[in-house]
Amino acid sequence: MNFNCKWNFSKITPLRIAILYGLTGWIWILFSDGLIALIISNQQELLKLSTLKGGLFVLVTAILLYFLIQSGYNSLQKSEEALKKDWAILERYRLLADEVQDIILFISPEGQIIDANEAAVKRYGYTRQELTNMPVDKLRLPEDQLTVPCFLQNAPKGMQFELKHVCKDGSVFPIDVSAKGATSNGKPIIISLIRDISERKKVEAEVWLEKERAQVTLESIGDAVITTDVQANIEYFNPVAEALTGWSNKEAVGLSLEKVFKIINEETGESVESPVARSLREGRIVSIADQTVLINKLGNTVSIEDSAAPIRDRDDTIIGAVLVFRDVSYKRNHMKELAHQAQHDALTGLPNRYLFNEHLKQALARARRKEGKAAVMFLDLDRFKLINDTMGHNLGDQLLKSVAERIHQTLREGDTVARQGGDEFLVLLSEIKDKMEAKSVSERILGVFSKPIILEDNEIYISASIGISLYPDDSIDRETLVKQADTAMYYAKERGRNNCQFFTPGLNIKANQRLSTENSLRKALIRGEFVLHYQPQVNLDTGHIVGLEALLRWNSVEFGLVSPAAFIPVAEETGLIIPIGEWVLRTACAQNKDWQDQGFIPLRIAVNISARQFQEPGFIKLVKQVLQETKLDPQWLELEITERIAMEKGEITLKMLAAFKELGIRISIDDFGTGFSSLNYLSRMPIDTLKIGQTFIQDISSGENGKEVVTAIIQLAKNLQLKVIAEGVETNNQCSFLKDKLCDEMQGYLFSKAVPSEEAEKLFERLAK
Repeated sequence: MNFNCKWNFSKITPLRIAILYGLTGWIWILFSDGLIALIISNQQELLKLSTLKGGLFVLVTAILLYFLIQSGYNSLQKSEEALKKDWAILERYRLLADEVQDIILFISPEGQIIDANEAAVKRYGYTRQELTNMPVDKLRLPEDQLTVPCFLQNAPKGMQFELKHVCKDGSVFPIDVSAKGATSNGKPIIISLIRDISERKKVEAEVWLEKERAQVTLESIGDAVITTDVQANIEYFNPVAEALTGWSNKEAVGLSLEKVFKIINEETGESVESPVARSLREGRIVSIADQTVLINKLGNTVSIEDSAAPIRDRDDTIIGAVLVFRDVSYKRNHMKELAHQAQHDALTGLPNRYLFNEHLKQALARARRKEGKAAVMFLDLDRFKLINDTMGHNLGDQLLKSVAERIHQTLREGDTVARQGGDEFLVLLSEIKDKMEAKSVSERILGVFSKPIILEDNEIYISASIGISLYPDDSIDRETLVKQADTAMYYAKERGRNNCQFFTPGLNIKANQRLSTENSLRKALIRGEFVLHYQPQVNLDTGHIVGLEALLRWNSVEFGLVSPAAFIPVAEETGLIIPIGEWVLRTACAQNKDWQDQGFIPLRIAVNISARQFQEPGFIKLVKQVLQETKLDPQWLELEITERIAMEKGEITLKMLAAFKELGIRISIDDFGTGFSSLNYLSRMPIDTLKIGQTFIQDISSGENGKEVVTAIIQLAKNLQLKVIAEGVETNNQCSFLKDKLCDEMQGYLFSKAVPSEEAEKLFERLAK
């Protein structure tokens, strides 16, 4: 057997010394007296030997105690020296930590702060004693405190992350944390190095804001923009560039410019060098050659004008290029058409705009020499598109010829009438005495429209709106005079059509606003600026929501929140109401189906249909397609049309409404009572609901026969077995009156204004409780 016993003097303790001494004394007493008694029988000798034995015991134990005490003393001295070294090292580390600008926290594995440097004391606002008596999670936001266990588990391995800390005064600041495990006095700890990154975050936010502004600017401008790196590889496409090239930004980024921007000479078909390549090579702005066309992704050609400029860094080193181009197809085609038509309009035989400008140039020169006056008139036919769409383009062309002839016959010799295009005409009065003479001529022109125009046995009544500008009163510039007359003509339309208006300086502001609205409106769908709000329709008996009306809102980048009254007429006039109306219909149906899928009680969704939409030949097909794509049951869709739309086409309208009813779609007449409905047609129409206009509801409280009108409409609806909804209900008095008169439903601010979809869902949930 191998006994390997070593005495570790470093482990000597007072308790061990006492135990060892007691064992040794007991063994000595137990065995020594018996042993001596066996050896010696003489009492006197035994007494001497016992005395000697006691002395020997004292000597042995004294020696033993000496070694034990000496060993303990040496161990104590070594521990004291080690402790002094530890304190010296600790003091050096503390001094070093206090000099560091970053925050340093020493944390136990349990999450208790053991120590902190001076930077921590200053930043958090706690004293060192307060810091070292709190858990580390107290420095975190409530939502971040749940992650502390994960931090304590992973920090010893080393980790870095960002979050926010809370100071004693409640202020919050962002930090970057680097944590790593260590040992102190043989025990594991976590050292957390914390850096205040408030300034960095502020700079990052400013950089992000500048980048966002640049992004919005690039996506808002009307020109196409492409940026490349120094190798002419694409880095960015704006929406206009996507539209013109057929490539999306996602597809194009990283590709060479030559792949997505192929340009050729329109006349020869030969390739044209990219202006970006020249700009990068020569380090200057380069414009594209004339007659250049772009071949887009689909292989179609687009006439363009463009220029490229180098992008430089702070050291003036070229790091890329920006290419800006625009579609000039319309301009080039217009120039070709002018060259082809020479000086006259092909349809009416009247002078065209080119010849009119020549006549205007000569008339102004003559008036300048004679110090006389001249007038420019801009004439536009009222509701011509409606006639054109209803009766056909062939009849519309004949109508334009007849109008041109009548205007021509009205003018004096030496005056000029030209067809501007479409249903617009320009009139030049080359020599007039004063403003009243121009007004007299315009009234004669308006007079020729008082009689119907007979075309293929059809009597067509049409009117015109005329704008007038005067030389030199309004301007001495030709283009400005025409523009001013155009502006005045739009003012005449706003004044009710079938009248003439003279230009005034204040009209320019309105014209610019309208043009700006039109331009922004064209981009609004691409940018996703339209949103739908939903106004609940409430059953007057139960107070439950039975439907919602989808109302269009425009949150424009340029103008902010734009009133529908400001942009809907522009959309109607420009034809943009067609794609906008389709978006509204599709979005409303998709939202209604989504609510049903979420488990909400099925409700009908009402969508307003404009006259332009209703006149589209494929409108019924579009509604079917939208219902199929959104998977909405037709019974939950209601189309709202105005009285004017319902009455406008007579039998054609009846057939269209019947087709919608066959699909299962509900039909309502909006703002009933504001138009001139034929009761004969109304009784034949397959409609479900009459909506009382807000004006009549407001008159209930004003006493202006509002109660009588509303009562009559409700009674009419009941007689025709139709539901009736009151719009614009704002007071309890109005609500009570409508309920007494057996009105079925209401909508208005009394219950809720039109709200976004999220708020509508809250209304559903509130009423479901």
